[in-house]
Amino acid sequence: MDFVTYNLLVVILCTLVIQINYIDGTTSACKHGMTCMSLKDCAVHIKNQQNHEVDVFFVCGGQQVCCPHQQSIPTQPIQENTANHVNMRLLPLDKCGGSFDDKITGGQNASLGQFPWMALLGARLSNGSLLFICGGTLINDRYVLTAAHCLQQPHAIVEKVRLGEHNLDTNMDCDPYDDYCADPVQDYEIEEAISHEEFNLNHTQQRFKNDIALIRLKSKVHNYTSYIQPICLPFDIEITGREEKKYQIAGWGKTDFYESGGSPVLQFATVINVPIDECNNLQAKEVRNLTEKQLCSEGNRGEDPCKGDSGGPLMEVISKGRIIQVGIVSFGPIPCANAPSVYSRVSAYLDWILDHISE
Repeated sequence: MDFVTYNLLVVILCTLVIQINYIDGTTSACKHGMTCMSLKDCAVHIKNQQNHEVDVFFVCGGQQVCCPHQQSIPTQPIQENTANHVNMRLLPLDKCGGSFDDKITGGQNASLGQFPWMALLGARLSNGSLLFICGGTLINDRYVLTAAHCLQQPHAIVEKVRLGEHNLDTNMDCDPYDDYCADPVQDYEIEEAISHEEFNLNHTQQRFKNDIALIRLKSKVHNYTSYIQPICLPFDIEITGREEKKYQIAGWGKTDFYESGGSPVLQFATVINVPIDECNNLQAKEVRNLTEKQLCSEGNRGEDPCKGDSGGPLMEVISKGRIIQVGIVSFGPIPCANAPSVYSRVSAYLDWILDHISE
């Protein structure tokens, strides 16, 4: 490895790692837990994996290095035919997950346009009143992704979907500091509600398994705005539930199905992934055993999905201005913060989603 190349590697990596060790050599196999790759790819890989201390051995030969990587075994690999699925054309893969607001704030109130894919599901209760009971996400101009249990509640029928909402208490949502207002909300009637065929809330061993559903809007969302846009789905991104990652959740703070309280303003919080095995041991026996199609996370007290809506998203910020949905809020502990919350893992259902959307 020449002097210029070595200095380039140091410049790239010194801001990403605490310790760098090396061994002179021209060619050698990388040790367990390392992969031979280019300097550029290694720097990006280490940054994405958020490593804090690594050993880099310059023994691959040429201008490649043995780069550390997290060992992970895909539990539900994407099927080979997903990329060629006829309905891939219906998803806006290059125009999704964009947030109008790129500010990082310390509070819990979301900014206008921060999560423009958020949807509210409005249900008609047995007493005739309409109540927003669950959250969801817009994934294209005709479909909203949500949890199956939101569609199978007793004495309530989901009738409409609201997009572009921010504050339930105001007719016009405006930013009090930057002096601008969002577009009016848009309400859509529902043409079809599709729950996963293997979801059964009453079956003891299957409770909250396959907790995923799609809602087809009666009419298309004709124009995306800064406040109404689809979120990206996790195609070509490995998610096993074992990664050490931070995620975001968002919702309007409904804590009980029939409770009209909670925050009228869209809330968000940061949560941390909890390995599925560890999470399983902390759950009530009624919802065990968790499967590889589920994810877990936990946050600070009061900052978890029991303060948000079922059916809402677990989100990962891939890069500035691009967010993907990795999970769907399924259930959490009662009372809150006694155990990690559980989500349906979206990457395990990509083929199911593609199979159930249409023009």
